[in-house]
Amino acid sequence: MQHEKCCYCEANLLHVGYGDVEHYRPKNGFRQTRGATLEKPGYYWLAYTWRNLLFSCKRCNGGHKRNYFPLANHPAGRARSHHDDLQQEQPLLLHPTHDDPAAHIDFQHAVAVAKTPRGQATIDLCGLNRKFTLERRRTHLAHLESHDSMADINPATMSPTDLAREVAKCGSVPALVKRILQARTIRNAAALDSAEFAGMVRATFPSLPQR
Repeated sequence: MQHEKCCYCEANLLHVGYGDVEHYRPKNGFRQTRGATLEKPGYYWLAYTWRNLLFSCKRCNGGHKRNYFPLANHPAGRARSHHDDLQQEQPLLLHPTHDDPAAHIDFQHAVAVAKTPRGQATIDLCGLNRKFTLERRRTHLAHLESHDSMADINPATMSPTDLAREVAKCGSVPALVKRILQARTIRNAAALDSAEFAGMVRATFPSLPQR
């Protein structure tokens, strides 16, 4: 369902590891803020509930989010047992499949920026601008931008000088046409649900197909 991507940072996972089963609401205990004492019980009754389970990378899950689950209405709105109504809670952390992340998080080039308090809380809790993830997004975006430039080339409307220059780079007219078609295919797939860092790509190239 998540196309082998982390539910939070959208990095492809299975080429580097198995990933984690992430509990959106932590099962053993929770912390409202950084440095706070672990409070119990956690959301034990949701340990095997499908809606509470997500596929996450170890960086987002074990390195950053861990057992933090802040609420805007803590402690009064906190569900403490299976008798309480979860609908009364106002989580600050976005749920990747039930909330629309694009309504809360935007991108300035490769940097995730908040549009709402919940967006900021999610960026902070999951470390979405951590060094290596930021570097991977920048590399991914640069790669896509190079394909975008090639995809817009139309040999039929180019000047003879420009066409000769591009043909010289590729070796022949058929090779140039093939390269353009490949670039269009790569670009047009970059914002699909299955694509790595699709949220960033959609923010940068809003005209690309998303389904």
